[in-house]
Amino acid sequence: MELRHLRYFLTVAECGTVTAAAARLHVAQPAISRQLHRLERDLGVELFTRNGPRLVLTRAGRQMRDVAADIVTRADRATMVAQQMAGGLLTRVVVAAAPTTIEYVLAPFVATLSPSDPFVSVDSVAPDAVHEAVLAGHDLGVAATAPPTGRLVWTRLTSVPLRAYVAPDHPWAQRRTVPLEELVHAPLLIPPATDPTRRVLDEAVAREQLRYDRYEQIAWPPLSQALAAAGRGVAVVTNLEQFGAHPIFVTDHRAQKVLLTIHACWDPDHYAATALAEFAARLATFADTEVRQAAHSVS
Repeated sequence: MELRHLRYFLTVAECGTVTAAAARLHVAQPAISRQLHRLERDLGVELFTRNGPRLVLTRAGRQMRDVAADIVTRADRATMVAQQMAGGLLTRVVVAAAPTTIEYVLAPFVATLSPSDPFVSVDSVAPDAVHEAVLAGHDLGVAATAPPTGRLVWTRLTSVPLRAYVAPDHPWAQRRTVPLEELVHAPLLIPPATDPTRRVLDEAVAREQLRYDRYEQIAWPPLSQALAAAGRGVAVVTNLEQFGAHPIFVTDHRAQKVLLTIHACWDPDHYAATALAEFAARLATFADTEVRQAAHSVS
């Protein structure tokens, strides 16, 4: 069974006669008839019955039509993708990123794309697994982590500040900043040690030679904000405000905001590495304007 046999079969099924199919395919009528007989012989089933001059699909023919259409569609797509790969074109980008990055960086960026841009699909992965996902085959990774050593190309997208969230009636609720030396003495709601936000916070605290008094580890940032809004502690995340919790920027001893940097990465051996670099540059422009502006402002 060859792919062209399936194409002939589908065209005859659609046109109803070998004569009409031959005219559409620009193939001699006897050649199509021979290929249909060969297909039926290879499959061991009768695909058509005659009703006057017309050919009508049998029950087996109707089932085969669905299978053949799927095979031909997949083959056509494989050919198209191969041609695009050979030309270094990029029509689809599969991105690996953590849920917060998807919500606040990728999704807003995708909303600005046009139908002529690559189709973007996203897989949610753990923050520290982004580069592994790219090495395993994802086209692009977006990670709020320091670039690990290896063969991937990394480019900075933007930096977002760490925010401390408190209840509306908290003594800090009227403030815009809180220094680390004061923050560490509050009952904290912070991410697990593997989370990029936690790593940045830990590094900043270590640089200041400080120590946490007490904290709870909360893996899901929205829950941290909800607990903060309920007065159960001070949540440290990078997310925008929710649940009525009041945001305060975390600062170091120089009164500078503590920042988390977001990067994009891809494999330089990717067939469309140049196109991915251009796509990442567009994402960086968006992130360093729209995302950064939202992250550095409070309502």
